[in-house]
Amino acid sequence: MSYPDPPQQPQWQPQQPGRGYPPPQAPGQYPAGPAGPGGGVPGGPPPAGPFPGGQYSGGHVPPSGGGRSRRWLIPAAAGAALVLMGGTVWATVSLVSFGGPQPEEVLPGSALAFGKIDLSIDGSQAMELLQFVDRLPDEVTAEMDEPDGDMTGLVAEGFVAAFPEARQSEVEEWIGQRVGFAMWPASGEAELEEGAGVAGAFALAVEDERLAVEELERLSGEYDDLSFEVVDDFALLTTSDAALADLHAQVDEHGSLADADVFSGDMADVPGGSLAAGWADLARLMEVEEFAREFEADLAAETGELSGRMTASLRVDGEYLEARTDVFALTVDGTDLAWLAETPGASVAAMESLPESTVMAVGASGLDTALADAYESDSIPFMTSSGQMQEMERQFNSMGAPLPEGFTQLLGSSTAFGVTGMDLDGFFGSAYGGGGEASFQYRAVGGDEQVLGDFVESAVVDSYTTPPGVSTDGDAVVVSQGSSATGRLGDDPVFQQTMQEMDSAVVAGYMDLRQVLTESEVEAPDQWGAMGLALSVTEEGQRSSVELRWSPSGGE
Repeated sequence: MSYPDPPQQPQWQPQQPGRGYPPPQAPGQYPAGPAGPGGGVPGGPPPAGPFPGGQYSGGHVPPSGGGRSRRWLIPAAAGAALVLMGGTVWATVSLVSFGGPQPEEVLPGSALAFGKIDLSIDGSQAMELLQFVDRLPDEVTAEMDEPDGDMTGLVAEGFVAAFPEARQSEVEEWIGQRVGFAMWPASGEAELEEGAGVAGAFALAVEDERLAVEELERLSGEYDDLSFEVVDDFALLTTSDAALADLHAQVDEHGSLADADVFSGDMADVPGGSLAAGWADLARLMEVEEFAREFEADLAAETGELSGRMTASLRVDGEYLEARTDVFALTVDGTDLAWLAETPGASVAAMESLPESTVMAVGASGLDTALADAYESDSIPFMTSSGQMQEMERQFNSMGAPLPEGFTQLLGSSTAFGVTGMDLDGFFGSAYGGGGEASFQYRAVGGDEQVLGDFVESAVVDSYTTPPGVSTDGDAVVVSQGSSATGRLGDDPVFQQTMQEMDSAVVAGYMDLRQVLTESEVEAPDQWGAMGLALSVTEEGQRSSVELRWSPSGGE
């Protein structure tokens, strides 16, 4: 997702010590963290790259006409994400405890969004790291060094990506392993200066304040949009003196983000051992015009009224790498996910009876009753007009499956669809044979064989194409086309490894990378394992989570 470019700022003014913080011991330092107004994902993991630039609170005036007007900010966001999250596997799989001083302790409680990266390794989880590394494909680990427990070099690399004038060997002498970022509604002079209506700051942990100040003083002469200050073992970096002063004023008025009850409550359930974590208040973010415009542009659609909060995290387990998002009290145009809250959450089990040759699959359980309840209460999601509802009713009636019973007749109480041993290009390029015949299996436990048979016949538009077969397998109606293996997907060890502990998901997805990837793309497709996806809805629809996993099989 892209974000508005940082607004331009007035000429530099010497920064006075801020309110709400002790005066700096020396002129400034800077934090590395999540992306801010100039790039990155609010609420997502902080980036480790270039930082806000150009000024500091120690009174040094940059050379006349010098500086690069916030050029470090976007590289900081993008560079941080690339260097820390994707530039090395060790960064991705480092184990983190989030112990010690945290960036949220020096950032304001009025924040709209926050993110952090913590690369300090928790030794108690060393076995998880080693187990995961053993599963990585050989081509991934071939050129990697053994981790030594110190990720300082990665943070320093992100810093240098933001500020090319810095020398990494020197940066490593003072930089810490924690980076945070927050953005908040600007006030005072910052409100007039920041055209987007928001201000932001990085909080970069430092191990040697004297060396950090020396380096940042030097860099402040190169960048006319870097203001910084050292506070409680963190360097605060912003794009202007006004933004830095506003940060102090916000902390003075609202306290730190760590002390904010809503933030702390939401973050309390972020999985332990996360490499990166983030938080955002979606309703307040959507009040920022430029953010709302960019958000809708990325979705290529109007989102309507959006409210709720979210957390995001990235962690490593011994058998998989997981990115997770939790959303609280989410509503879109007043519609929430309560209609899914009562489903039995057996979507993974629904996929287990698909053939073992399944390339990709989707499973659900209880969607029929959830949709029936939503239909009877006139609250089916995505149906925004009576015309849309009438058209859906007409289509179901034409199949002899009047609503609400028609949902169960077509979907059953348990539903699974799997693409099996087929030409993916042919499958996605046509329906039932035009351009390449698909091989698939659809299973609806408790479905109506006659209704599904009529549906299949009505879907076939080419009279020369053999329609999929419709049969029964125990209590399931099976619609299938093409050949498939006789074994069960649920017996595949990689499927079990990937989808473990996702039993509460109301909708789940699976993709076997061993069959999707080819030897022209990777050296050994059989070592790449699978991807898993799960959507869970709890607390009467007030909380939902999405988990995306990669479970490699290189060590199998």
